[in-house]
Amino acid sequence: MKQTQLYYALMLFFLVLCSCEDDIPLFPEENEFMSLSTKSSITLDENILQIQATVQKVDSAIPFFNRFKELYGNPLWQYAIPMGEEDERDISFFVPIYKDNTKRIINTIWFFDLVGDTLRYKTITRDNDSICYYQQDFVFDELSCNIFGDESTAKIKFEASPQTRSWVKEYYDCHYGIIQWGEVEVHKELYCKERFVWKQETVTGVTDNNPIIGGETPIGGGGGTPSPSPDEEKKLTSNNLMTSVAEIKKMMKELGCDIDDVTIELGIECGSNARVSVDEKNGAKTIEICNKFFDYEYKDQISILYHEAYHCTHDRPWSNKERMSLDPPLIIEIPEVHMNYLRDYVYDLILPNEKQGYIDSWDKKIEYLNCPEYYENEINAYKSERITMPNVSAKYNQEREYMFWKNSILGNKSSTMYNHQK
Repeated sequence: MKQTQLYYALMLFFLVLCSCEDDIPLFPEENEFMSLSTKSSITLDENILQIQATVQKVDSAIPFFNRFKELYGNPLWQYAIPMGEEDERDISFFVPIYKDNTKRIINTIWFFDLVGDTLRYKTITRDNDSICYYQQDFVFDELSCNIFGDESTAKIKFEASPQTRSWVKEYYDCHYGIIQWGEVEVHKELYCKERFVWKQETVTGVTDNNPIIGGETPIGGGGGTPSPSPDEEKKLTSNNLMTSVAEIKKMMKELGCDIDDVTIELGIECGSNARVSVDEKNGAKTIEICNKFFDYEYKDQISILYHEAYHCTHDRPWSNKERMSLDPPLIIEIPEVHMNYLRDYVYDLILPNEKQGYIDSWDKKIEYLNCPEYYENEINAYKSERITMPNVSAKYNQEREYMFWKNSILGNKSSTMYNHQK
């Protein structure tokens, strides 16, 4: 009897030993790992508080946070996941962003990378090309499970016990993920976060002049404003426009305007900076880039593209495509602030004593009105553009302020005239 009990005891010991060995992740190679110590909640709180303070400083310099919440939702700081070495002041955070809706799922992450006294940050969505390519999109499901538990609607569920490892100083924070079909487990795999994949997004994908997408800023002391960037190498030209279309569409999607089904092409004989045309047969939309567009700075170009992308995704249909002829013409009084813009930038090459004549003929005199929806669409596009793309050149800022004012004036007149005509 005792021999039998001893036999079963030994068998149980070996079974437990084998099961423990099976739980140790061997990815990519067992001898390439070293254990990571768990960080204290006090240290994490200090880092997160410092990041929050820095974000607030950026927002005070370039207001963006209200628009950020409108597009993506609220950051859930209490569910931030750290990854890195605090001793070397090199630590990254995944901060989930949640927009109130019926689904219990995270689709946007605010990724922060603290390196020394510099904070890089990037808004990254679930369908980010690089993240999907390197199979890091599971992080969105993991965060969903951390936050919502059994109520998570994410495809992959994760075991609570972590398997945290690092490999060649690039950190892998690992958990077993499970996919179930009903009550049946159909897939189980060890999923590990690769910090270098996420970090490269903050290096190659940031836009310093638009904190909604991302940026780079010093930590503490220096006021927290994003470091300036001339962006001359990024400037769009007639030569590189078509090769930049994929990146443009990706950027617009991250700003809340999905234009994947919109064609972007060089326009022919168009006098504005850019415009949207719609095929009357199939409704297909095209953003035409006019020659004037290439005279703008890069940050202005992106703002202009956002304006057109907003038209593609938000415009109301027109009630009347025929313009109303005004006889006699409407004469509008232009405020001095906008007169300065016209004199300094629009007619800068005209002799001083002739500028007023050009303004009277081309800007103050209105001979046609479009339907009210035309102006409503323009007003909404400029409103959103001003909030989403606040940091543009002084010249372009004056231009869009003038256009916003003018469309507001003509929109009111159009509503009166068209309603009177009914």
